[in-house]
Amino acid sequence: MAKRKLPKPIRIVSTVVIACLLLVSALISFFPQLGLPSWNEIFRATGLNETVSAEEYPFSVHYIDVGQADCSLIVCGDDAVLIDAGDVDAYRTIDAYLQSQNITELRYLILTHAHADHIGSADEVLKNYKVENVIMPRYTEKNMPTTQVYEDLLYALDASGARAIAAEPGKTYELSDFCFTVLAPNRDYTELNDTSVVVRAVYEDTAFLFQGDAESASEEDILKTGLPVQADVIKLGHHGSKTSSSEEYLTAVHPKLAVIPCGAGNSYNLPSAETLVRLDAMGIDYRRTDRNGTIVVTSDGSKVGVQTEK
Repeated sequence: MAKRKLPKPIRIVSTVVIACLLLVSALISFFPQLGLPSWNEIFRATGLNETVSAEEYPFSVHYIDVGQADCSLIVCGDDAVLIDAGDVDAYRTIDAYLQSQNITELRYLILTHAHADHIGSADEVLKNYKVENVIMPRYTEKNMPTTQVYEDLLYALDASGARAIAAEPGKTYELSDFCFTVLAPNRDYTELNDTSVVVRAVYEDTAFLFQGDAESASEEDILKTGLPVQADVIKLGHHGSKTSSSEEYLTAVHPKLAVIPCGAGNSYNLPSAETLVRLDAMGIDYRRTDRNGTIVVTSDGSKVGVQTEK
């Protein structure tokens, strides 16, 4: 029996629809700078990702929306660790968020490196909160920062009474119910981003990686150390820049989720299109503070869940 052909008008419409779908698919995959939703966001809209409440889980990481800057809070039981402190105008936001979480003191303040968008409000945090320990990179005469914001930090640190600790790769810090290990910096770098303190926090069977602004040179050195890097969640280095988050490094980390701290419409065009394409190609789910606001990732010790402000 001869195969019945569709009427010509229907065939034409079908061809046009298929062509349009292929065009949209190509635009989504290869031109994320156009502002179309990524495959990641499309899949997420189908409800495949669980949304949870931080109050229900014993361990949580809060990636606070401080614009084109960086600030993360780890909360577990009575212990709180703050990683970076946004830019010089971020203290009001950080303070309000810490108060909302009933945080009055910090066991550790980890300042990844001396760029203003990571340490800008650290002096105010030190003035207004009890901070037991501050971990920072050890600088040399060749790469010692000379900015006013770094000088303000050093004065506040000296007056605070907090213990200053130079980051030492391989060193693990034990808290009541979780620990974190320093992975970098592993040598003296001329590029300040690569001096970033990289830490891996572990809660039972789940792990979280915080990259600061570490770029590919630091990533390569981390892999050479042989220290564990696998993590369920990675805060991408340098706000999702293409100079960080290499395919080799992401393969070794093998994260379920990536978090990208960045400001809406930032002049650096971060995160980069190249990074987003790589995440999609590798099947790595991600959230970004410019679109999702503050991002909270929780752990029950075996699995992680995520909730976003928007």
